[in-house]
Amino acid sequence: MKKIVIAALMLALCMAVAVPALAEGVRDANAAYNELLAGFNGKYPDEYAGAYVDTSDGNKLCVLLTERHADTDAKLGAARDKMLAHISAAYRDDVKFKTAKYSYNELLAAHDTVSALLKEKGYGLSYVGINEMNNAVDVGIIPADHAAAAAFVQADAALSGLPLCVTAAERLSQLGGESPAAMPQAGGGAIIPLAAALLICGAMLGAAALKRKR
Repeated sequence: MKKIVIAALMLALCMAVAVPALAEGVRDANAAYNELLAGFNGKYPDEYAGAYVDTSDGNKLCVLLTERHADTDAKLGAARDKMLAHISAAYRDDVKFKTAKYSYNELLAAHDTVSALLKEKGYGLSYVGINEMNNAVDVGIIPADHAAAAAFVQADAALSGLPLCVTAAERLSQLGGESPAAMPQAGGGAIIPLAAALLICGAMLGAAALKRKR
């Protein structure tokens, strides 16, 4: 019984230390992202291909650079410097870079094109949004229309070459989610709530074990 109590208390202590650290990492990455967007002033440079919080790598902000603007060391360095110029020195350690095929401007154009054409054809859209992690546009079609819409996308000359991922999805709302996300995808947003839950469970286990011992 004593070992159970000690283990539970140690778990609670570890989580008490880990939860603030995880939260701080996400906060710094989001602060870097907000500064980056503010620096663009509403106009995305062609070197920019999106950004998301990578929870698998210390909650760093992963900024994607368009491949054709970063296909040599010199271009890569110039593109990174251009992005970092918008971010405070305090947050630059929380930023990393990867390359992707399509620029964010190209994803925006694909988003608008597929939305317009599928609406014109009368297919039921659940959502259309930019998936920055996958460097693509996610298109959700109501299940009844999915097969026909997917076939149309493959056959249509204006859509077949675009970075689209068409899936069946229940309608989320009457209007759907037809705008790019305002914040970068976290890729693991449940980590903080899970850590908090483990902290509470650990404390409860310790209290219960002590009560049984008495």
